[in-house]
Amino acid sequence: MFNHEQGILTEDEHQNVMSEAIDKFEDQLLQREKYGRSIDDEDAELDELLDGEDDFLAHYRERRVQEMSDHMKTVEKNVTQKEYGSLQVVKDESALMQLASKSPRCVVHFGLDNFGKCKYMDEKLELLAERHLTTKFARIDVEDCPFLVSKLKIKVLPFLVAYKDGKEVTRIVGFSKLGNDPNGFAPESLEGLLAQVGILEPRSFNRPRHEDHDDSGSDLDL
Repeated sequence: MFNHEQGILTEDEHQNVMSEAIDKFEDQLLQREKYGRSIDDEDAELDELLDGEDDFLAHYRERRVQEMSDHMKTVEKNVTQKEYGSLQVVKDESALMQLASKSPRCVVHFGLDNFGKCKYMDEKLELLAERHLTTKFARIDVEDCPFLVSKLKIKVLPFLVAYKDGKEVTRIVGFSKLGNDPNGFAPESLEGLLAQVGILEPRSFNRPRHEDHDDSGSDLDL
């Protein structure tokens, strides 16, 4: 806990401060790219919050600041190049395979445009894409990728495959792993599953969102 007499932050509090600063930076970065809004300078706030630390925490802070700086540079490059921050629609399966094989972390949704549960999945993936700027999110219609449909033995939609350094790490078929509601799920459920296998960096949904569960029927069998 914070030592009010000495003005010292614990290691856990340093971690929380840094994480909050990263989250704020990423949110503002997306706002800048989409709407031209400016990014606030976090340095003064961090200096004030972390003032008065001992040698151990000073060393910890230096390491965390460097990690945060490296992360922010990576995120800014990703978003500026338009490769991250949104759900990419891919029309060609060879392009999709290249994207998945060359991305450190990638989530691919195989769906159908006219199927309600696939549209619902797209909405949740769009939310995750905006919150996780070191993971690529892609979407392809199963009618545009017959080879992959056969290779992956896709029979039920929605169908998600997560890749790490080009290797498949998990699949999510339908909504069965995402809660008890057959017609919808909270984005935290999908986020948690992907974080467990290292596809997403843990980041909680801080702002409440209104979820409209679409009564789209059962998972679609191909």
